[in-house]
Amino acid sequence: MSDNSVSSAVSCAINHIGTGIYSSGKIVSYLLTKGFPDDISYAAVAELVDRGYIDDRKAARKVLIAREGKKQESRNYILKRLLQAGIKESIAEEIASSLDDDVITCKHLFDASFNSADTDKDEFLKLAKLRGYSMETSLKAHSLWLSDHN
Repeated sequence: MSDNSVSSAVSCAINHIGTGIYSSGKIVSYLLTKGFPDDISYAAVAELVDRGYIDDRKAARKVLIAREGKKQESRNYILKRLLQAGIKESIAEEIASSLDDDVITCKHLFDASFNSADTDKDEFLKLAKLRGYSMETSLKAHSLWLSDHN
């Protein structure tokens, strides 16, 4: 692996990153689509991580912020979303495991989505299922939500 090729890949990645926040996986993919070989792409990303240009934790926070309120999802869905965003697996798992319990986040979803205790229970359960929550979790969160709204 020639240092010049790694330097070219690093420059290409920096131009792409600009002031944005990208995960290591997304930048590796970008470099591969630009024709850089695997070893050069990974070496360039490792250098950019060392320099602080790429930070998977910041990229993960960006994903989490986009999934708050009415877009809240279960831990499993969030983990899948982090991995799809190119976040390193160990970091994605650490972040997902540090999130609030699914019952709590499901209740937050209900808080953001519903304002009337007269809403049909099936509407709550349907929404929760779409966001990756189990029936058991959804029912517990619904009970908590009802106790706050009665």
